[in-house]
Amino acid sequence: MKLVNGYQTFNITSYPTTINFTTVALNSHPTLPSTLLTATDPLLEPSGWTFTPPLPQSVPVGGNLISYYSYTINSFEDCVALGNADDDPTTPGPLPNASFTNTFFATWDSGTAQSSVKVTCQPANTLPCDSSLYYSDSALGLPNTTLSRMDPATAALTPFSSANMFYSATAFNHLDGYIYAIDNTLPLKNLVRIGADGVATVVGPLPELNLLNTYPAGTVLADGTYLVFSGPGFGVIPSYARINLATGTVISSGVAPTLASIFDFATNPVDGQVYGYNQVTHRLTRFDPNTGDTTDYGPIGPPDGITGLPALYFTVTAAAFDASGTLYVYGSDLTGLIHPINTLYAVDVTTGTFTPVATGAVSINGNENFASCPFPSPLEKSTTRNEGFFKTHEQAVAACLANGGSIDLGRMGVVNSVEEAMGVLWLSPSATQQRVPRTQEQSLRVKLGRQSLTATCNSRLFGASTQPGIDRARAVMDSGSREDMEAQLNELRALNDKGARYALPMSFNGGPASASHALSIAREPKNSL
Repeated sequence: MKLVNGYQTFNITSYPTTINFTTVALNSHPTLPSTLLTATDPLLEPSGWTFTPPLPQSVPVGGNLISYYSYTINSFEDCVALGNADDDPTTPGPLPNASFTNTFFATWDSGTAQSSVKVTCQPANTLPCDSSLYYSDSALGLPNTTLSRMDPATAALTPFSSANMFYSATAFNHLDGYIYAIDNTLPLKNLVRIGADGVATVVGPLPELNLLNTYPAGTVLADGTYLVFSGPGFGVIPSYARINLATGTVISSGVAPTLASIFDFATNPVDGQVYGYNQVTHRLTRFDPNTGDTTDYGPIGPPDGITGLPALYFTVTAAAFDASGTLYVYGSDLTGLIHPINTLYAVDVTTGTFTPVATGAVSINGNENFASCPFPSPLEKSTTRNEGFFKTHEQAVAACLANGGSIDLGRMGVVNSVEEAMGVLWLSPSATQQRVPRTQEQSLRVKLGRQSLTATCNSRLFGASTQPGIDRARAVMDSGSREDMEAQLNELRALNDKGARYALPMSFNGGPASASHALSIAREPKNSL
């Protein structure tokens, strides 16, 4: 069996990145020991890979030999070179991404075996296609735009980049990992691209776009084309355009046949349609990217907090979908007599229900947009958090237990409550509460228990593929050797760390971090070490 950072597939988005290969030679014979004669890895051997321990080696029934090797990918070009050197005709594959396949070959006294892993690489400046919610804010007519990450649980902003240009219609392209926007600074409209370094780069002019128009609404469709819209206003002709981001050219455009004012819209990954809020009719609307037509539906506006009647002053300036098909918008506060744009809402596009999520910064410019990536690739869907996150986020642990019940940690006991979970997460590997030193075996069991609990919550809350690693960890906790426990500990750590760089799902709220309170309620399970 071959693993890379604990998985059979791994995605690299920054350089240099060190990846850890685990090679496991398993004796699958049901009754007899087997002899591992040779072990080869043609792709990595030129870089120094060897199987340890030296071969041949006899492997008992149910036993295995494990070899570790670390390799550093210094650049995107390294990944391309490995893809050209492997035996897989599908690699390195078409740009913008590249990949390589690493295969391990083993010969036994009773036959042969092989196992492969695949590593995919993205160009260095691309952004991860995850649940990040980007918020752009620009002053009308002024060459100054800021881009921030918004926390969908609190609407708090973390600055990401700034640019000396007036851009809007921000949208994330899931096919190449860049945010795109329209620079509305006169005299020409320009296509702008923003990568992981935060730099806003002009790709090229878009002479087909109306000179007098400002294009506030933008979204990337499922096929990777970029749709922008400019609604009615003084001297403005309602118009739309569809842009090929690979070539930076307009492939279709036209005048909108229906009266609509949409400050931002977004593509629903569930049905592929474009949704926004029509400020003219105060209703949700579906936008046809082929004709520019709009179809309003649902009730008129959300009700305000005073009369319960539709709030006709309600304004939506930013819109984005998450991967589940929930629409998030930033709009007016629905309570009180003054109605600033400062509230994040979750919108059910089927029923038209607006649910307040959080209150954030007050918008004074009225030129804001969201950019999100609701079409994550299979390699980037798995969000995870390590044990440090769960030991300080009690609400996340409570949600984990509510989502699947008790957690069986084998020799560590059964976790039935948040307090017991915290007891495991804060348990010292070096000594008991009575300050009795733990043996090396006991220390490894404590560490494996923490990682197993963490992996279970990553699986329940975020859908991470951690269950096989959890099962192996429980087995070696009960009866494994020190070497086996160390191997499983490294594997679980890699599993729990793999998706740590990806944003938490927009609909998830793990609560505030509180180390002191979490530690104060920690209680060890009854059968813990």
